[in-house]
Amino acid sequence: MLKAFAVRSLLPEMLIGRTVYEGETEVVLVEGGTVLDRATINLLKEKGIASVYVDEDSILAAVEKEKAAKAEPVEETVTPERDAKLDDKYAEDYRYVYGEMEKLFQEAAVTGRLNMDILQPVMASGRLRDLYKEGATAVSMIYTMNQDGDYNIHHCVHLAILSGLMAKWMGLVGMDRQNLVLAGLFLDIGKQFIEKDLLEKKGRLTEEEFDILKNHVVDSFKLLEGSDLSGRTDLMNGVIQHHERNDGSGYPSGLEADQISTFGKVLAVLDSYDAMASSRTYAEKRSPFEVFKILYADVLDGKLDSEYAVLFMRKLNAALNGCWLRLSDGTAGRIVYIDESRVTAMPVVQLTDGGFIDLNTVKDLTVVEIMTAAEVSKL
Repeated sequence: MLKAFAVRSLLPEMLIGRTVYEGETEVVLVEGGTVLDRATINLLKEKGIASVYVDEDSILAAVEKEKAAKAEPVEETVTPERDAKLDDKYAEDYRYVYGEMEKLFQEAAVTGRLNMDILQPVMASGRLRDLYKEGATAVSMIYTMNQDGDYNIHHCVHLAILSGLMAKWMGLVGMDRQNLVLAGLFLDIGKQFIEKDLLEKKGRLTEEEFDILKNHVVDSFKLLEGSDLSGRTDLMNGVIQHHERNDGSGYPSGLEADQISTFGKVLAVLDSYDAMASSRTYAEKRSPFEVFKILYADVLDGKLDSEYAVLFMRKLNAALNGCWLRLSDGTAGRIVYIDESRVTAMPVVQLTDGGFIDLNTVKDLTVVEIMTAAEVSKL
């Protein structure tokens, strides 16, 4: 079976499954069926190839060979100086989008209206689109950047980014993709009408407090209903239904699976993921792998849609290949393999000393966080 694999994580002895071409040309860089060596891997990096198709059996064989040989550390596949600059550009774009959304959200809380004059330049600039251009960068950056300010606005920007990634993974293009991104961006704008003390309350909410909180879905919908976005049915359904659950236990309408729109089902998954993966005043962020286990439990319980939840987790797993992470014992390493056939699988990690560890077989180590290139450069 062939698997898309990040070039930065390739090892010698892996088998290329499909011919790799240079850019949009017909110039062949590596023929399908080639067994990789370090020179070929370096060529792919130099040409800026992000990922290639690799025979999955050869991935495990290559990892096992590295282990058995107790090889010296593989040549660093992250170039910290270059990637740190890319991280700086990502952070700059994120701050721009967050700043504009802060203006829009705060104005909406006062006027009850969505100022399209703020939104349109953000969309036209392409800077929001750049935030979901590359999955690994997005996942490592949005949960490790300094995120001072309003958690709810950060959450909505995160949801726009995750929606952009999910739209690509679902094959959505044009207006469909934009509608999913905008639904993510505005699904919680109604929380701007709720007292901050309630939003940040630690501990169990009273029934009255929970009723107030649940009303943010309707407030978000009403605010969009009075804007130029009101005619976009998929977008509007996504916003009003992102807290509905397939088993009928959600709100505001207690809809069941066949009554919930595609966007509603997708955004339920993304919203749940980001809420657990982000730091909040009343809860610590969790690693993606810990969140996957919780999401999958909700799938098995019939709450989240299995098709979209599994697609999201598998694609996000693939995006994490090659990312650096920090483990609970303080060590750091790079993900070299994740079994995408199991959405709750833990990664195989190459440590900074060149050794390998399979986190599926080690119970006393957990993933604490995904690291940015700037953090990696300090190792």
